[in-house]
Amino acid sequence: MIIIHSNAVNGLFAFNTRTGDNQLSIMSLSLPLITRTEQVRQAILQQILSGELRPGERLLEARLSSQFGVSQATVNAALQDLHNQGMVTKLLNRSTSVSRYTLLDIERIFVVRSALEPTAARILAQAWSEAVHITLRDHVDEMRRAARAKDLACFCVADYTFHQDIYRLSGNSFLMQAGHAIAAAPFAYVLCDHLEALPTDYLSLAEDHQGMIRAMQEGPEEAARVTAHFIAEWRGHSRRALSTVPAETGSS
Repeated sequence: MIIIHSNAVNGLFAFNTRTGDNQLSIMSLSLPLITRTEQVRQAILQQILSGELRPGERLLEARLSSQFGVSQATVNAALQDLHNQGMVTKLLNRSTSVSRYTLLDIERIFVVRSALEPTAARILAQAWSEAVHITLRDHVDEMRRAARAKDLACFCVADYTFHQDIYRLSGNSFLMQAGHAIAAAPFAYVLCDHLEALPTDYLSLAEDHQGMIRAMQEGPEEAARVTAHFIAEWRGHSRRALSTVPAETGSS
């Protein structure tokens, strides 16, 4: 059975897998129930981020359907969402596998991210509210807890949700769509399969996100400037840590 526990504050999910019962269930504390497709998408995402599913590993819809107790159509839809986000590579009429990124792929995704996210942060700063502040702050708190617990998967999910909410809360549907396409950007290095090369100061990375919140509170121009600064720093971290990863081929 896959049991999905919902965090009432920030909408993050923790997944526990037990064998012997092919049923998918969700226990929600206060958030509205999410669709079956979204449940499966988040379950697969958690398996990727935890290392249970590795870059390049093939994903069989029949096996996932049996594991989660849902139809293959639901699994297919979840995999399509993950493909659109760059987390898996879904080939037409062929197999689906966990995406494998190279340093070149990360360089390319950061080029796009550097153009989009400062704009989203600027727009969000213009519409800043206490509700927006609470939403983003809760994601940072989740990053801090995960960093202290050395839980990379939970850290990555909180990181992912923080940045996706910047696009979502901007209210610009085109930015939301573009942000969705590069949703893997905050943890693309996980898909390089070279985690041992990465820095481990995730608590410091969490505080970078708190710095983004402070900048958005100060105003649009500061929000764009600080967001661009941190994206450049994170790009540098990945470039230095993954400099040994081959750049000739990748998921692009």
